[in-house]
Amino acid sequence: MVPSMINRNPLQTSHKKHALAYIRISSQRQINGESPETQQQAISNFAANNDIDIIKTFYDEAKSGKNTDRPALKELIRYADKHKDDIDHVIVYKMNRASRDMTSYITGFLLPLKRLGISIRSATEPTDDSVYGQFMEMFNVLVGQMDNETKRAFTVDNMTNLSLQGWWQGPAMVGYDIHKIPNDVGKLRPTLKPNRMAPLVKQVLERFSEGDITKAELTRYAASIGLRSRYGKKLSEDRIHAMIKHAIYAGYVANKQTGWELVDGKHEAIISPDTYEINQRLLYGKRKRAGEVRQKFNPDYPLKGLVLCPNCMKPLYASAPTTGAGGKSPRYHCSRKQCKGKCKSIGASIMHEDFEKMLQRIKPDDRLVALYKEVLVTEAANQLGNLNGKISKARSQLDTIAENRLNAIKKFNADQLTVDEKTELVNAYDDDKAIITDELRQLERQQTIRETDIDIALDIMRDADKQWLLASPSARVRFQSILFPKGLVYDYENHRFGTSEISSLYRVVATKKDLPEAEKSFLVAGVGFEPTTFGL
Repeated sequence: MVPSMINRNPLQTSHKKHALAYIRISSQRQINGESPETQQQAISNFAANNDIDIIKTFYDEAKSGKNTDRPALKELIRYADKHKDDIDHVIVYKMNRASRDMTSYITGFLLPLKRLGISIRSATEPTDDSVYGQFMEMFNVLVGQMDNETKRAFTVDNMTNLSLQGWWQGPAMVGYDIHKIPNDVGKLRPTLKPNRMAPLVKQVLERFSEGDITKAELTRYAASIGLRSRYGKKLSEDRIHAMIKHAIYAGYVANKQTGWELVDGKHEAIISPDTYEINQRLLYGKRKRAGEVRQKFNPDYPLKGLVLCPNCMKPLYASAPTTGAGGKSPRYHCSRKQCKGKCKSIGASIMHEDFEKMLQRIKPDDRLVALYKEVLVTEAANQLGNLNGKISKARSQLDTIAENRLNAIKKFNADQLTVDEKTELVNAYDDDKAIITDELRQLERQQTIRETDIDIALDIMRDADKQWLLASPSARVRFQSILFPKGLVYDYENHRFGTSEISSLYRVVATKKDLPEAEKSFLVAGVGFEPTTFGL
């Protein structure tokens, strides 16, 4: 076996070029066809044929090629940084030993070495400093990535097919143990079997279905009757919530592979489908309080409920009457008996345009912007820190899976496992790897918080009209209600808005300089306008 770091010859001044060797294994194929000894021999032959002296060899065992979070590789880069003036190359057996992911290869392997003036060579592939050599370097990394993606797609397809057949492929849930039964062709497949905690799980879920207990109370109830995790610990409120919403207890399989559709599982249900449905309504249902009146929201009329009739000071109606040509004319209007003939209707597009122009004069307080930026930066740092922790944990899990997979293969080679036992273990590890890899990709996509994103958010915040235009229909309603808590009155003649109160977090920017005091109040004359109303 090749040691994790092999000292060969001390650095010395000579005409020979010097290099570091890097070896990585992670699967059965590397054990059988690309063992550490095979890789070491190929690298040594390449170095001898090209008059290169290998200074040190770094070896990562059972480490994934999907990322560069590997102990020996990190040590190699630290060593290269310390001796950068004495090292010309890093030699690998094949480029996929460096990485099987282009992004990780560039950021964690190529650029750190390139920064030190060190190039990468493959002992078995044409790589050099020529255009063709650099192309082949990247091409062979991509080939490794494509191989990984193909295997992943095959694994995902296999998991999807099994899920759609009702087989359970995750860890054991509270109240169940993993149990294997033969499928139609006699192959053992994993499912679930109720254990001694199953009656307590049933008791807890049926108690929640009575509808008179909160999740916090249910959590305490579960602890009081002795419901515990498979590790003997009390369940948290989050775990209780997960139990309530999980369809597995009603005899279904519902996950990403099934598109979250309920599929009849191969396992025994703990509760009835009726109890499950009741719990979902209790968990997610929006029940109307007594006496509560809900207003229907139409995204075509975002100002409905905000803009008031200048005569009765009540919210304008919105509708789209048919025109003479047979089309529709969306409008705001007041049809109340006391307002007929006093206030005309106005086209929705006209009012929306006037509203946008008015918002251009609404600016947030500078102290608010500074505070908002501080909050954003703090929250971004917190989220990034949490994400980095989760990413590191996922990568560690992948390394553990690779190590366990390798150990299973070693046991098989030592006749400690049968073919079926080895195949079953390897398949299980590959399934776990596919799930965690998918989670890792999602976490890495979230890891894109940048200071520029915060600056863009602040720029939008400074422009109230942009905030309103970019917001979703429901967010528009919330935003404008914060800006104008007492609503707006529309002046049909002058196409202006008036209000008696604007949010203390915002201010109105005047359009004229040195206005006389009488005009600074922005008083708007008109039917129904109160003296305290100022125009915008």
